[in-house]
Amino acid sequence: MNIVIAVGLFLLGLLQANPGFSQVTPEDIKQDSIHTLELTYSLPQRASSARRILSHPLFIPLALTSYGFVGIENDGLKALNYEFREEVQEHYPNFKTSVDDYLQFSPAVATFALKMAGKESEHAFGSSLRLYVTSGLLMAGSVYALKSITHIQRPDGSTYNSFPSGHTATAFVAAEFMHQEFKNTAPLLSYSGYVAASATGALRMLNNKHYFTDVLTGAGIGILTTKASYWINHHFFEKGKSSN
Repeated sequence: MNIVIAVGLFLLGLLQANPGFSQVTPEDIKQDSIHTLELTYSLPQRASSARRILSHPLFIPLALTSYGFVGIENDGLKALNYEFREEVQEHYPNFKTSVDDYLQFSPAVATFALKMAGKESEHAFGSSLRLYVTSGLLMAGSVYALKSITHIQRPDGSTYNSFPSGHTATAFVAAEFMHQEFKNTAPLLSYSGYVAASATGALRMLNNKHYFTDVLTGAGIGILTTKASYWINHHFFEKGKSSN
């Protein structure tokens, strides 16, 4: 029924914009033809621009982070947070686990283990260790600053440092680190870390420690800070070595 109403309104709009089709002049047809041609050529260009934006490496982490920031003040997103929490508490009222405390590091541990086993990757062990540590420091600084500034109470009421989720940010640092190291040598393997990172975020909500926006923002920050670490390494370390 909604589709019918929408189509009806669309047709009504066309009729209002073009009163009396029988009064259309050759000049009107010419202008409409030009407009149609312009639209025909502009639509593929717009679609191409949209595809470029959606496929940009920073689109997903920026979208996740932006959602979280908007959710701090937006009533609709805050209501969605509470709905998620109520659903989780209704179905898993006594859920409690410490698995997330260890799972957050698992992609990084797996990455270093694979490197030690001789799996080909983007960087040598020492360089990758520097990259991971740099990513972690950038993430920790960002998360700590945001927790201090926002001062949002956790769902369980325990403390006022809910936003963003540090566990989730740590997990996605490790997942993005794994992806960056193996994306060219083992593409499927490189994405496996995101499974553990996503599970970490889910467990934080199941443990009643974070809201949905906390987890999404933590994921975005983890990915962004790791990408920043690799950007710094490429522009200041690798280029510096190649120029010497």
